[in-house]
Amino acid sequence: MRNPGEHAVLLDLDGTLVDSVYLHVLAWSGSLRDHGHDVAMWRIHRSIGMGSDRNLPWLLGGAPDDDEYASLKQGHLDRFLDRTDELRPTHGALELLEDLERREVPFLVATSAGEPERKALLAALGREDLAVSDSDSVASSKPAPDLLHAAYAQLSVVSDDVTLVGDSPWDCEAAVRAGARSLGVRTGGFGAEELLARGAADVVDAPADLIGRL
Repeated sequence: MRNPGEHAVLLDLDGTLVDSVYLHVLAWSGSLRDHGHDVAMWRIHRSIGMGSDRNLPWLLGGAPDDDEYASLKQGHLDRFLDRTDELRPTHGALELLEDLERREVPFLVATSAGEPERKALLAALGREDLAVSDSDSVASSKPAPDLLHAAYAQLSVVSDDVTLVGDSPWDCEAAVRAGARSLGVRTGGFGAEELLARGAADVVDAPADLIGRL
């Protein structure tokens, strides 16, 4: 383990470093409609940040059967990947990464995105070189703490020495469950009041506001 006080940072990718949340909303909306599920977009937005193993049961009021789950997930993926040319880094995301590297702050990208989405997001960011802890290697996605625990092991840190930066209430909740501090960014479309209520220590508009602070 690192020495106490030697801090590490976990960065959410989807919605935090890359402006992707509303593309996900459109992709899920189309896939759900194809399967006869009329779900309001505002509800879909509120589910973004959870993995599909959690957001689909949450949206549908129960888990779909295995075949429908696989089809819904693929429909979302296909629609999302069709629009990756619209993805952009959030304000200050690249500069924040450069700041952490320059100051030699240990950090890791922790994302619930599956491999195809993850590759598209990192390509949009222009940082395919980043070290990543992803949901492919854990039993349950955010807001479960599994992803963060995997990241702790990867970075050789304990929870007291970690700050998670995320854009959704689910990020903040995962941090609480994993014993980490969290900072919220508004780039996912969630308000400061809700992010604070779910455990964020502070909320800023974008990654640019965290440069030099982490």
